[in-house]
Amino acid sequence: MQFAILGPVRWRKDEDAADQPAGPVRRGLLALFLVRHGTPVSAEFLLDALWREPPAPHALRRLQVQIHRLRATLDSPGRLEFTSGGYVLHVVDGELDADRFAALVTEAGRHGPERAAGLLRQALGLWRGRPFAGVELPALAGDVQRLGEQQIAAYEELYAAEVRCGRYATAIPELTTLARRHPLRERLPGLLMTALAASGRQADALAVYREARRVLVGELGLEPGPELRELERRVLAGEPVGGGGAS
Repeated sequence: MQFAILGPVRWRKDEDAADQPAGPVRRGLLALFLVRHGTPVSAEFLLDALWREPPAPHALRRLQVQIHRLRATLDSPGRLEFTSGGYVLHVVDGELDADRFAALVTEAGRHGPERAAGLLRQALGLWRGRPFAGVELPALAGDVQRLGEQQIAAYEELYAAEVRCGRYATAIPELTTLARRHPLRERLPGLLMTALAASGRQADALAVYREARRVLVGELGLEPGPELRELERRVLAGEPVGGGGAS
């Protein structure tokens, strides 16, 4: 089986098969199982998460029908089993894209910048959009935030590796876009400043600092942290700039 939550929720019986068709309730049900795979999920939790209303007289039967239909799209009935603690979805290592993403990021941390950059690009290539796109359940809000944070952290590690490899021409445009999208993360302007200064674009690096400071002061009432301030000082002094930027 192949399961995907880093974008629209999808699943298929093998890599060459078509995605399994499903309506919003079944996609939501699978999403709830996937983020808790290997762990029992109670019927009470599922009812509340899926319908967010006082249980109707036949709500449990309605849930059981949806679970039965979901089980029929899986490769074996044992994939989704009922235990004393609730329903358990069994997922093998490598079947869920979020697990593969996490494993690649972890593996990247064991290598130097050249190999790490390749692994991180491979990991980020698994993303197809917002986590659980097409499934709007408050019960998944924390998981959406957690996965989004992991994605941005992986981008930061990627561009730190690219800068350490001296691939400034690649890093600068991508970092510029990402820093604008996430203006409160100090590491991004720090990496961008490093890439610009190392490319001989000190004026542009200082402009990035001024914009980062403007946003931090305006949004949070805070001055940039010591790493970013030190980076500004080094650029102003004409000192060599390299490494991973503010961290």
